[in-house]
Amino acid sequence: MKRGIVALIVSLLLFLPLVTGATMKCPSRAPADKVVCRLEGNGTGKLYLKSVDGIPPRGYLITIRDSKGYKHSINDEWDTFELPANISFSIRWILSGIKDHYFDFVPDWVLFNKKHTFMFVFIGENGTQKTFDVRVYVEGKPNWAELEDNLIISLIASFLTGFVALGLLLLATWGGKRKNKSLTYKFAVLSGLLLILLMAEFYFLGPNTFGLLYYYFGTGKSLYGDIVFGLSIWVVLILVTILLWGYYIIPLQLSSVAYNKSLSKLKHQRTYPLFGLSWALFPFLFIYPLSKLETLLLIVGFFILATRPALSKVRLELVLLVNLAIAGFLMLKYRPDFAFVAFLIVLLFVMYFIQKKCFKRFTAEKERLIAEIEEKVAKIEGAGR
Repeated sequence: MKRGIVALIVSLLLFLPLVTGATMKCPSRAPADKVVCRLEGNGTGKLYLKSVDGIPPRGYLITIRDSKGYKHSINDEWDTFELPANISFSIRWILSGIKDHYFDFVPDWVLFNKKHTFMFVFIGENGTQKTFDVRVYVEGKPNWAELEDNLIISLIASFLTGFVALGLLLLATWGGKRKNKSLTYKFAVLSGLLLILLMAEFYFLGPNTFGLLYYYFGTGKSLYGDIVFGLSIWVVLILVTILLWGYYIIPLQLSSVAYNKSLSKLKHQRTYPLFGLSWALFPFLFIYPLSKLETLLLIVGFFILATRPALSKVRLELVLLVNLAIAGFLMLKYRPDFAFVAFLIVLLFVMYFIQKKCFKRFTAEKERLIAEIEEKVAKIEGAGR
């Protein structure tokens, strides 16, 4: 009886495609365009790429050569092959797919010259699974021409932005108290042009902020965290620029309200500290992926809430504390490299100090205009008596 059971087990082992002793060996260093690994062991099955530095791949092609020829593993379509086999793939393509999903304007090479972790899973035909964590230092030369092109365009946009901003300031200084429709129209056109230039500037400046920061200070194991913080840094830089511009046009905005509307409108004019929290919407979308419509509704809803008069008295110190708490939460959740954390925190403090300056200037200019108008009204009423 026992001999029969043993014979049955041996027979099953002969026919079942078991995966035994499977190992995957890759070179410790490899060029970005192609790396060849060796998958040893017995059995048949399929291979797929589960993650890169903990991030699901956004598209990949793996070429597999076993004793029967070439097979492929493409995204969610996998061919069955026999062990042992040679595994080859382009690291550039895989990293580029991930990078393009988050920062499609950053050159591929900023992710090179670092050690990245590739997690492969081999699924045997009998359902058994074997996971391989492969760490490869990706070699590649930087193509500075890519960044230079973006840098030149961003510098041109910066020059034009400064030129238009100077024109707006001169226009505001010369005609701040004039009721002139032509002047208002010119100001609106120049403001629109300034906004377009700013968007172009920041779009092309992206590779020179996140890209260079990651190339010099980032590590493969923290790629996702660096992406989240890189996006946050980019958005905060935009907000800082908007606040700086807002600081200079506060007198014009209040003068427009005072002289083109009414004194009561001026007295009820507010500025809103919660604007400084708007950057947090963008990393939030990484945590809870939403549809485009849901994202739009979330952003619109936030700005409606942030500009309510009831919230205009929130202290800026509270906004700063909330910003630092959000940054701390993101740091603990995504574990970015220190350089990204330090840069974001510095920018949050910069935004706080600029916003504080804006509030002081807003309050002082508003009180000055109210006093000036009330004095004029009093003189007119006194002359009428």
